[in-house]
Amino acid sequence: MKKKILLIIPPSSLTLYSKSKIKAAISEIPYISQAALAATLLQDNNQVKILDLSVHHENHLPTLHTILKEFNPDFTGITFTTPLYKEALTIAEEIKKINPNIIIIGGGVHPSALPEETLQESKFDILVLGEGDYTIVELVNTKNTSDFSKIEGICYKDPQKNIIKTKPRQLIKDLDELPYPAWHLYDLKNYQASKLTSKKTPVGAIETSRGCVFGCTYCNKDVFGRRFRMKSPERVVDEIEYMLKLGFKEIHVWDDNFVTNIKRAKEICDLIIKRNLKFPWCLACGIRVDCVDEEFLIKAKKSGCYSVYFGVETGNDEILKKIGKGITTDQVRKAFKLAKKVGLETLGFFMFGLPGETKETMQQTIKFAQELNPDYAKVTILVPFPSTPIYEELERQGRIKTKDWSKYNFHTASRVYEHENLDWSTLEKYYSLFYKQFYFRPNYLSKRVAAGIFNGKIFLDGYYFIKTWIF
Repeated sequence: MKKKILLIIPPSSLTLYSKSKIKAAISEIPYISQAALAATLLQDNNQVKILDLSVHHENHLPTLHTILKEFNPDFTGITFTTPLYKEALTIAEEIKKINPNIIIIGGGVHPSALPEETLQESKFDILVLGEGDYTIVELVNTKNTSDFSKIEGICYKDPQKNIIKTKPRQLIKDLDELPYPAWHLYDLKNYQASKLTSKKTPVGAIETSRGCVFGCTYCNKDVFGRRFRMKSPERVVDEIEYMLKLGFKEIHVWDDNFVTNIKRAKEICDLIIKRNLKFPWCLACGIRVDCVDEEFLIKAKKSGCYSVYFGVETGNDEILKKIGKGITTDQVRKAFKLAKKVGLETLGFFMFGLPGETKETMQQTIKFAQELNPDYAKVTILVPFPSTPIYEELERQGRIKTKDWSKYNFHTASRVYEHENLDWSTLEKYYSLFYKQFYFRPNYLSKRVAAGIFNGKIFLDGYYFIKTWIF
């Protein structure tokens, strides 16, 4: 008999940055991870619901209790990142209070990085390590807990509460074999995107590839690995058409680096144009400056892309080398110049607190951001997430100051580690200074006002300005 599975999104998934400088840019977008897991479970003829508690964050526990009693699932699945760790543990405790027989499965980057610790501290029964698309199907089809040892890529508690970690699961080779994400399990009316980061709503996220071949020391590779695997251009555009028919009005690409294979990226753009699909899209997770060329940017714009995000991190070439970024500031300048020449909106991602950082290098990064002059710029304070090379180095040096994972938030982190040169108050000072010195420049403000008058969004820009800097 097939099983009932409730996939749960923690309540703070969307409000995580609500007290940060980027709060006005936060968009409500249904999560692709649960939609992808639901798809393989449905393909196996199971009964599946997605409960997005971020939609009900103000009364999420009563909502959770109600759904658990009404749906009465055999399994629940909770995917979570490091800052959502405590919240995920609370949800698991609540599930066991309602029905201790429900098997709770955890997954995502944090449990993949720290599976034993997560099981020891929680009510989770099983953790999926790495990709969960087919692992979760095997789990719900397993009749006896004694058979869990045969499933690759999991960590679980046996009946004696011993923690067992099985052999790692091989990464999925052909992503085209995966079913389309089960977006129909979401009510799209619940999701509103910020007009700062989108043109239309609702926005849908698409995953066209998995894995990142590059070695930035602040990045975790525990889920999708370092080998680049991709969906074919035909599959990607078929999936886009499917999403548009379901009611999505805009698409955001959530790949680690969409342009790792630039030939494929261009073919996707060509197919969108050939099929005459009219929709706005953007590269919201960022792409590398050393992987783009003018031909791709032209094709992207022609196919409906309006905005490209670049991972810059710092304006100091020595720090770029220390973090294994593999780019130079000259390559950054070239990429921004090309994107602007083509007429694409640009956004730059920056980071403070990297190895070797000083007051001087942070001011250098601010000046570099001003020089690049993207339409938007975002800076974060480095957070050394578990299992990253930066975290491991800081831990070896005794400079990790807390393992209260709820504090590991890019924009509101609080003294989670000790920097080699800078105290935390200095990092926070320069974090605020970045936004003030970038956004309060006379030439930037005049450009925004002129653009607002031209496109009729002057009052909307004013609203977002007040939301960011006053409230």
